[in-house]
Amino acid sequence: MTSSEVPVTMPDVPMEPPWPAQGIPELVAAQAGRTPHRVAVRCGRRSLTYGELIGAASAVADRLERHGIGPGQRVAVRIDRSADLPVALLGVLLAGAAFVPVDPAYPAERQDYMLRDSEARVVLTVGRLTGGAESAEVLLLDEPDTGAYPSHADTSNTADAADAAVAEVRPRAGQDDLAYLMYTSGSTGRPKAVAADHRCLVKGVLSMASVVGPGPDDVWLSLTSPSFDPVLVDLFLPLVSGGSVVIAEDQQILDGQALSELMAERRVTVVQATPLAWSMLLDGGWNGGLRVALCGGEPLSPSLAARLCAGAQHVWNIYGPTETTIWSTAHPVTGADEGVVPVGKPLPDTTLHLLDGERRPVAPGMQGEIWIGGGGVTRGYARQPGFTAERFVPDPFGPPGGRLYRTGDTGRLNAAGDLELTGRVDHQIKIRGHRVEPGEIESRLAEEPSVAEAVVMPHGTGENRRLVACVRPARDAVVDETRLRAHAAARLPRHMLPSAYVTVGEWPRTPNGKVDRRALAELPVPAPAPEPGSGPSDDGVHGVTDVLAGIWRDLLGAPPHGEEADFFALGGTSLDVMRMTKEIRSRFGVRLNAVQLMRRATLGAQSEAVAQALALSEPARPQS
Repeated sequence: MTSSEVPVTMPDVPMEPPWPAQGIPELVAAQAGRTPHRVAVRCGRRSLTYGELIGAASAVADRLERHGIGPGQRVAVRIDRSADLPVALLGVLLAGAAFVPVDPAYPAERQDYMLRDSEARVVLTVGRLTGGAESAEVLLLDEPDTGAYPSHADTSNTADAADAAVAEVRPRAGQDDLAYLMYTSGSTGRPKAVAADHRCLVKGVLSMASVVGPGPDDVWLSLTSPSFDPVLVDLFLPLVSGGSVVIAEDQQILDGQALSELMAERRVTVVQATPLAWSMLLDGGWNGGLRVALCGGEPLSPSLAARLCAGAQHVWNIYGPTETTIWSTAHPVTGADEGVVPVGKPLPDTTLHLLDGERRPVAPGMQGEIWIGGGGVTRGYARQPGFTAERFVPDPFGPPGGRLYRTGDTGRLNAAGDLELTGRVDHQIKIRGHRVEPGEIESRLAEEPSVAEAVVMPHGTGENRRLVACVRPARDAVVDETRLRAHAAARLPRHMLPSAYVTVGEWPRTPNGKVDRRALAELPVPAPAPEPGSGPSDDGVHGVTDVLAGIWRDLLGAPPHGEEADFFALGGTSLDVMRMTKEIRSRFGVRLNAVQLMRRATLGAQSEAVAQALALSEPARPQS
């Protein structure tokens, strides 16, 4: 019987409190026992049935156990977007250990810090992602001698072995054991790790069932970065409810047209994405047809909300910090919202409080700081007891033993009782779906010898929101912007790189002596002038560099500063990359993949890529 012929079986999983006592891996294994031959995961040409998925994950767990890995220990998972990802995460959880997602795209220094800070004993990865100094033992998922990973071998005779693996799955961790460490931006200058146990993970995943109403006919598209906690909903909610998940490949993730084609080909029914990603899909020609569209990570504009409502039966605006396990509130969007689109009401097993500076409830309709309680409140920050005690406090409104997390976000309840976000009590920034602590960027910039201090602020709104760094030079020093950009790029992820730098002799001060950020925000952000020689390329291929520099200028609002200018350091986003591919196709008549441009971030490297494509075709003369 083929997977398409397997009868649909409804999962026997409680989707509301009280949550099941089993952990996520046991729930997935139970579903595999009901439908072992049904396809669970697809990525590119690879697919895994439920039985194969659990069989492969069990093999990973057994291998980790042979290396002495068990409950309470951490395993770094350095896996890109592939079918390897759910295998690795489930394998770590089945071993009773905790996974630590490490994005392979992060700078090497940041990856090394995460490995050391998490005290990971093992790095679980694949051969194509190895290299560089390691502070932990490396285990490869795709080693040929593991003998138990069907996605790398003939799977025609693996059904019996997979069924046996399902039968042998046993809990190796309790609800109070650590499930994962998820790193977020840190105000102290280094990323900090949020520690979540298995109870939190189960709540975080299953509470979203009240929003999605998942079922075995659902096909999810996973667009989320492996190091961003909503990926756990992408992967695990469909797998505990009998559906399937399609993981978009790296070469598709920044191409709205390719994603739209993938969604149509795989008959996708549920997608979770940031507003930026939704805009990319819409610009790429997505024509709707979803059952559920989930939007979170950044404010949802009314105009985008209306466009989403035209393409999906149900649209939800969702909100929640990593510290309270993925999402905490949800609002059903109708497309009729004006002004601020609410983020809604608390999910099951979640409490929401708006408090004043004395931690007293504010009056209805008044602005207050958002505090979140319930089963999703995590342990706190690993190895940071002081910071944990500051942000996680006993819950005076709930049962004994409960805790509240202080989000730092501000909001108010509208007339319908839905939460509307209004801002922050500190300087934290939401940009491109990521939560950014300016203090971390400021600390890394100040490590450069020519910089005495730095202040980082947001500039612009919506899709054009970018980071600007104001820097005060060290005594008798001159800030070299090119060197400072290189210093930042070697230490920070792309979404944390400032797009512009402003040199300030002395900080403007408020009456109490603090840096006046409002005054800094009013300073003009300079558009860097092109260096001599950064005009038309002398390669003779239709002035490639000159035309490409014009495209950068139109997208970023400023011309690139020489051929070593970095598109992302200047504030370019994934949506900008997709728009650039369209412009290149229009101007030069050649089509480049968005991932090609991501990997060639400088003007010179992108010009070379275009020139190579031109050499293999007969394009029209570019229009400047």
